Amino acid sequence: MAHTEDPTPAHSLSDWKVLLPYWRSEDRWKALGLLTGIIGLSFLDVQVAVWFGKWDQIFFDTMFAYKVAACIALIPIYVVMMGLSAGMRVIQRYMTQVLSMRWRLWNTRVYLRKYLSENAYYHLEHGENRADNPDQRIADDLAQMSVWTLRLGLDAIQAVTTFLSFAIVLWTIGGTLSFVWQGWHIVIPGYMFFGTTISILLISLVLEKAGGPLVSANYRQQHYDADLRAALLDVRRNSEQIAFYGGEGAEHFRLSECLQRIATNWRSVMAYTWRANTVVELYTGGINIVLWALLIPKLLAHTLTFGLYSRINSAFMNVRRSLQWFIENYTDLATLRSILQRLSEFERIVTDRPEGGIVRVPTEQGQIEIRDLVLDRADGSRLASIGDLTIPAGSRWIIGGSSGVGKSTLLRALAGLWTYGTGRVSFNMRDAMFLPQRSYVPTGTLRQALSYPATPDRYDRAACEVALEAANLDGLVSKLDQNAVWRDVLSPGEQQRLAFARVFLARPTVLFLDEATSALDTENETLLYTRLLAFLPEVTLISVAHHSDLKRFHDREALLSQQGMTIQLLP
Repeated sequence: MAHTEDPTPAHSLSDWKVLLPYWRSEDRWKALGLLTGIIGLSFLDVQVAVWFGKWDQIFFDTMFAYKVAACIALIPIYVVMMGLSAGMRVIQRYMTQVLSMRWRLWNTRVYLRKYLSENAYYHLEHGENRADNPDQRIADDLAQMSVWTLRLGLDAIQAVTTFLSFAIVLWTIGGTLSFVWQGWHIVIPGYMFFGTTISILLISLVLEKAGGPLVSANYRQQHYDADLRAALLDVRRNSEQIAFYGGEGAEHFRLSECLQRIATNWRSVMAYTWRANTVVELYTGGINIVLWALLIPKLLAHTLTFGLYSRINSAFMNVRRSLQWFIENYTDLATLRSILQRLSEFERIVTDRPEGGIVRVPTEQGQIEIRDLVLDRADGSRLASIGDLTIPAGSRWIIGGSSGVGKSTLLRALAGLWTYGTGRVSFNMRDAMFLPQRSYVPTGTLRQALSYPATPDRYDRAACEVALEAANLDGLVSKLDQNAVWRDVLSPGEQQRLAFARVFLARPTVLFLDEATSALDTENETLLYTRLLAFLPEVTLISVAHHSDLKRFHDREALLSQQGMTIQLLP
């Protein structure tokens, strides 16, 4: 779990670029078709609202003229238009949900592809440029981005359409304000429109000033919430180790720190939200005063009828509602902007490959060639100088040396995980296999865990049974198709034996073992190496190990030190 003291990057317009790729993708025509239909229905809905304004004026003028029969005759038309409006809104919401899910699925597939390509997921956790909680960004932020963007974007489009439609109405029926001031005859056409627009825009500027810091506060809140979820997941995954240590107090302290950061930042969120909401509430309660002031000239001229007032009020409310879209959605916009910041940062880090001078060249030859290899630490300091080394095909080498000298780092460099340093390595990478000290055991059927990283249909049951028996896991044969959280079911030693069973299945030509038997007793360790050489007599084997008993399974020993590498033949 990454943690930074100041997790809030500067907001930039470039953050909004993460919205664009889907609309340039292979799915763009279907997406644009759905979007066009949604916008078209929004436009029709606004036109129906304009019609309702006209209907209101006719209906109320008729009502207050006491023409009951004419009023009743207008009601069926209203019912038909109401049904039409309701139907359009239902269809529009359905299409919006479809578009939102298509957008989310496409984005998630793209982000997963980036996350799992070129070891990006590894560098996010172990590199210098880390992104906190990538799982949240892929699972939650992408989902929220599509939902919030469509909702806010479509609402904004409808607000513009509403504004344009009712601005014409308000301009037309509002009339012209004419008066004399200090000898000047002043005429203001469409004064109701201008009065409404100017008052609402001024309030929007005040709101932006009052609630601006809310974007950064929301960004930090998402970061701290994700930190707490990650910490709780750590407790769940490591429950046995914590219980053995009796580490409940330490975990409570760690989780309390996460909770304290949430609470501290939440006070900032509340303060900025309170400021923004104060402006919004004062505006909502006082905006009618603007309408009343704008109606004074018509009252003085005795030209205001109830039907006309109803239509002016409808037009005023719709123009007001469209202009106050920014005011009503300010906190939601702040949330969306913080989501886009997190996704933009994630994409930048994922695509920013770590620079390194170690070059890996895949070949079809059986031998491993290392040329001018130097291993550095991430800070640039020297770790080890390997130099030139050729490991013939079919040979078996054990790499030793004191702890921290760079043995595991050498294997990481050969695997392409460690890029700090210089030099060149080449071998048959397509048929190579690396076994780390801590084996990964995915949740699912035992057959899936055994076949990893291949899919379970790659090997038949007979081959799986032979591999398990060879790894001294006979008792698991009957559980091949059983679902379980196998990392919790199997002991560390059983997990290492399962990793050897994978080797027996995959039969690589080059095998790297990084203390892959450290959790095993001498009997099982000897059994596995014996069967490994029996199953794969031609394998090129590189073992990093501290156990001197393993030397008898190798023909050369390479001792690594800060001065370099010393090679000696083994009896």
